[in-house]
Amino acid sequence: MTSSTVTGRRRWNAPESTVVPLDALSGFHYRNEAGGVCSALPRAFLCAHVWCDQVSAGAFGHVCRDGAGPHEVLVFILRNDNPSDTYEELLQRARH
Repeated sequence: MTSSTVTGRRRWNAPESTVVPLDALSGFHYRNEAGGVCSALPRAFLCAHVWCDQVSAGAFGHVCRDGAGPHEVLVFILRNDNPSDTYEELLQRARH
């Protein structure tokens, strides 16, 4: 892998993205249900989890208002946001 960072979004269609250290991400998986009160996803997306203290303050629109942090945040990882070799390696992680 050539990149030590990954670009991610809080929602698959969020206009804002942020750079996340690759080693801060865990639990790579595919998600095809939004959960919560969000509308249905149009397809399955590659996702992972990151602790909010591993990204810049306010990244993904998250602030620690809901109790003591850090909180685990879901990150959508889109093909168009990342180098193809990085994205392909992350897909392999999700398959295992």
